[in-house]
Amino acid sequence: MEFLEFLENNSLATWVAESPSIFAYPTLLAVHTYGMAFMVGTSTAIALRLLGCAAGVPLAPLRKFFPVIWLGFALSALSGALLLMIDARLFLTMPAFYIKILAIVAAVTMMRLLRTRVFGDRGSVDTGPLPRKHRVLAGGVLFCWAVAIGAGRVTAYEPSTGLKTALAVLILTAVFFVGRYVALRIWGAKATA
Repeated sequence: MEFLEFLENNSLATWVAESPSIFAYPTLLAVHTYGMAFMVGTSTAIALRLLGCAAGVPLAPLRKFFPVIWLGFALSALSGALLLMIDARLFLTMPAFYIKILAIVAAVTMMRLLRTRVFGDRGSVDTGPLPRKHRVLAGGVLFCWAVAIGAGRVTAYEPSTGLKTALAVLILTAVFFVGRYVALRIWGAKATA
């Protein structure tokens, strides 16, 4: 706890938390938001394409978006670390914060795997149907982003409300994935009939 108090009370954390300057807390929060938008939005679009959405869009040009994802990750990580210092004792003792971090690490890891496995060999992109393992990774990316976003929102609430919100996010995410699976099965059955 002494280290957490040190983080909260150092001059940088104090300036971010207490400065009336627009370049303190408001700018860090905006940078964090834009970083997440670039990272999550771009990787979500790629994952959806790998799952079959917008099948007419070729895969190869999507390779160019990976630097946007990594830039978004860098912006989010740096600004998030600075924002964490403001209230380190609260966030670092909150289970939802660790769920958020684990989900982000998992999503970024899966995107790196997709980058090397799907887009790494320039000759294999767009040459046929994607292997199931790549589609599973793409689905995992979407699931992890849903968990990370839900857990991130939960950190803004008191623990009991946060826990209920986290549970609701997990249930809605599961319903989405089950609904997608059922819709594809029904749609696939009608297409073959």
